[in-house]
Amino acid sequence: MATSPFNIKLDEMTMARAKRGDREARAQIFRDFHQPAWSVAMRLCQCQDTAHDVTQEAFISAFRRLKQFRGDSPFWGWLRRVVINHAISHMRRAPKATIVELHENHAHTDGQQERIGQSMDLEAALASLSPDDRTVVWLHDVEGYSHAEIAAVFGRTESFSKTRLSRARARLRTLIDSPKQKSLASEAAGQV
Repeated sequence: MATSPFNIKLDEMTMARAKRGDREARAQIFRDFHQPAWSVAMRLCQCQDTAHDVTQEAFISAFRRLKQFRGDSPFWGWLRRVVINHAISHMRRAPKATIVELHENHAHTDGQQERIGQSMDLEAALASLSPDDRTVVWLHDVEGYSHAEIAAVFGRTESFSKTRLSRARARLRTLIDSPKQKSLASEAAGQV
């Protein structure tokens, strides 16, 4: 598993000042952690506006509860959990709607174009999953959460996490393999 983009070193002086309510220290924390927080919110919510809202809510909540942070674990892990909890809460409250966002993807070489195409296939497949399934996949496979941690975030059992992950991976394989099969069939038909 890759290192989390949240893994940013925060010096003790900045944390102490932030706990006392120092605005500049809190602004520094916000600047340092905003991008990784927004990125996780975007991955889970699949909407830029929602990701901005979730990120703002998470930082407000984190700063209100900053005195509760004991320092037993790295600050970045605690903040990441706050962001994820806010994203999940928002998804539970939000009405079920299909949100479509268009992104431009340009490549300079054929190899880059192929990687962009694969990335777009994966992004589209992830977006087609239910919010809970997408969140379980992201937390487990990207953020490195255990099934017990995911169960705690959702307030469910470990079997909930395991079942969701298994079903979501199967669905992803189907979604990603389906365009490949169609492409191979059309190429074969063109060569005959």
